[in-house]
Amino acid sequence: MHPTSQDPMNQETLRPERTFVLDAESQVEATIASLKQHFEEVRQREVKRTRGRLGELSCTQENAVESLSRGIIDQILNTPIAVLKASRGNSHFLVAIAMVHRIFNLGEGLRQDRLV
Repeated sequence: MHPTSQDPMNQETLRPERTFVLDAESQVEATIASLKQHFEEVRQREVKRTRGRLGELSCTQENAVESLSRGIIDQILNTPIAVLKASRGNSHFLVAIAMVHRIFNLGEGLRQDRLV
């Protein structure tokens, strides 16, 4: 007799609603990570392009540019991230994820067949 096959205490049981919540949370967190990565890449590209036009910057100026650009990105992402996090608790989380992917052109991170 295998201890895990007969002992109900050793078997992990996930109810369908618990699996749904875990799936929603993981998909939402993956979308948030993808969104942050996308905006960080845009931020870095634009800062690099702007530095070329500004010439030599002091350390203080460099820090100001970095701080400003990160602050702008944080403000832009605040609402979409809040909407995604709020959607975890309901059955429409896939719609919120699809909307964010489409609006911010995040690519193929969400398969359309999962929306059905």
